Amino acid sequence: MQAILTLFKDSKGFEPVTRHRPVGMLPFLNRPILEWHIMNCVRSGIRSIHIIAVENPLIVGEFVGPDTRWGASIELIVYKDPCDLRELLTRIAGMVLDKVLVIPVETVIDLPYKEFENFHNNAVGKITRVLVDGCVEFNSGGETWSYSRKLELEPVDTGVYITDQGGVNSLDVVDYIWDGNFLPIETPQGLWTANMAGLDGCFPDFLGPDYQASLTNKLIVGHHTYIDSAAILRAPCLIGDYCRVNPGARILRFSVIGDGVIVDQGAAIESSLICGDTYVGTDTDVHKCIVVGNVMINLDVGSWTSVEDAFLLSGVKKKIVYSFSEKFVDRFLALILLMLTAPIWVTKGVSRLARHKPFFATRRMMLRDLYFDPASKDAARAGNFHWFDDSGPLLQRVPGLIDVISGKLRLVGVRPLKAEEFQRYQEDWAQQRFEALDGLFTPVDAECADNVLEEEKIAAENFYTATRGPKEDLKILIKSIKNLFTRK
Repeated sequence: MQAILTLFKDSKGFEPVTRHRPVGMLPFLNRPILEWHIMNCVRSGIRSIHIIAVENPLIVGEFVGPDTRWGASIELIVYKDPCDLRELLTRIAGMVLDKVLVIPVETVIDLPYKEFENFHNNAVGKITRVLVDGCVEFNSGGETWSYSRKLELEPVDTGVYITDQGGVNSLDVVDYIWDGNFLPIETPQGLWTANMAGLDGCFPDFLGPDYQASLTNKLIVGHHTYIDSAAILRAPCLIGDYCRVNPGARILRFSVIGDGVIVDQGAAIESSLICGDTYVGTDTDVHKCIVVGNVMINLDVGSWTSVEDAFLLSGVKKKIVYSFSEKFVDRFLALILLMLTAPIWVTKGVSRLARHKPFFATRRMMLRDLYFDPASKDAARAGNFHWFDDSGPLLQRVPGLIDVISGKLRLVGVRPLKAEEFQRYQEDWAQQRFEALDGLFTPVDAECADNVLEEEKIAAENFYTATRGPKEDLKILIKSIKNLFTRK
């Protein structure tokens, strides 16, 4: 049996979060809905899959990637407009060599495809469609936190069909009345309902036995995720990979937290979907919402809102722009610090000359160009930075103020790296740190984190990338100077 996955749903109701992706690429339990459908087909023994996209096909093609990723033969087909079943089957008639299972990606359906195929094989018609008598709904608030099925007056067409080769010319359609869980993702409310109900154990066949087993304790935490001991978690909740949950943060029941999310101190999240690479700021309260970067929708209100305050909500992958005012402030402060420390570094330099050493030592580091891939070796150039290699932690940095004045470094930023160190930062969560510029003083200095694991250093820099601003930079500068001065 072959499968056709259609991405036909109009995304206007989900804008602005679907400006660069179709509805089928929105997250369901931290994976695109399309990915769940592909895995479900492969798990059911289907090895030939055609994906038909209308909107943003490039992002679909990039996501699907090579066939070897999925263990199936997958072909992406692009249509200008959606079409009905008859026209669809007519268009792909030359590619159909067997029975065809047609599935709209913008649905979550707990249907065992093998059982559906067996029913079709014994049916009279050449086309069999799946009808359900109700759709899943989720109730939150008060003491009721669970999913149920809302019964409809008339059976609902799920859009899932099986047809024999050549069945397009047949008018014989057999209805398969099925009483399992089904939900169309037609609105943001539907997306939220799917995530909440899925977290509560709905759709076991759609999720598969491996994922369903992980829901047993109703608390799932991804790998490379840091959760402070003072944070509060309440099941059921799902926290993705490479997340950071700071002290006092509360991840309460029915929360789905995407990959790369930072939840800051005192923030509270409940009955909400937080999409990947989002920063939830200090004391921010998120209840019954979908959040994507700095854009959110409150399901009780029903309209998308852009949050202008980056310290409440923001996207952690937003490119940092080094503005003229920031350059001016950095160079001005660096000049002041250089003048204040002049007696010390001049004396040190003369002492080095007396010992037949250069006035300044240098260290060779990489400078990144943010107009290209900042994590790529090809997007960085080697450069020499001024340094004292025979001094204490603070004094050795002082010559670097010259590099700040010359524009090579920011006064505060992430650590400059050596050429060979780029190989350590290939994963997405690690590359997040590159969205801030290199600095002379760093969050690692401010947190006295020189001797901790590299992952903890990256986590500190990721957090800085998401929260940086003039006040944060000044705080890190003061703490760094203090810590470096007292450190031996």
